[in-house]
Amino acid sequence: MQIERLGNYDFPEDMIATWKQMGIAVLQPIQEQAVQRYKLFEGNSMIVSAPTSSGKTFVGELAAVYQAIHERKTAFLVPLKAIAEEKFKTFRQMYEPSGIRVVVSNRDHKEYDTDIETGNFDIAIIVFEKFFQLLNSNKNFLGSLGLVVIDELQMLADHTRGTNLELILTHLRMQHKGSFQIVGLSAVLGNHGLVNQWLGIVLMVNT
Repeated sequence: MQIERLGNYDFPEDMIATWKQMGIAVLQPIQEQAVQRYKLFEGNSMIVSAPTSSGKTFVGELAAVYQAIHERKTAFLVPLKAIAEEKFKTFRQMYEPSGIRVVVSNRDHKEYDTDIETGNFDIAIIVFEKFFQLLNSNKNFLGSLGLVVIDELQMLADHTRGTNLELILTHLRMQHKGSFQIVGLSAVLGNHGLVNQWLGIVLMVNT
């Protein structure tokens, strides 16, 4: 699937041009499958389980940008501060010229916390711990979102961060009911079938 075909889904020409400049001329198989077979842009929730470098992260990125251009907000969750910093820098560089407001929240970046709580963002990149705090301090936060992307979902098995992620997923399961889209991204997740069944969403596996 040529990247230009994303224009059929309302992505603006300047954004498509930016992706092409970054070397993305054709969607990888897992990305095309998410868009065409699993209806990513129709709000379908899913877990994408695929090896590293398969292109699964761009599935979450596409979903987040699609929500932004349709004036809906995304929480893009990551496990580590370093990942949050990297994505914040990359997303700002790529999407703020198109008018998409990108913010970040971790231990070192608290200057956007008020914006996140008041909804003054399009894509908020948030570490797991901060997102869990938000859920507990603002009961209406999930209701303001169109999409929650959970990157590195395999961190469920991590003894230090898995507990917070499990609690986040419990919140999502309890409040989901189709009101917001969930896209989970996992490199290796031994029990991913159980997780997607528990959340009530589809599983896309690419080996």
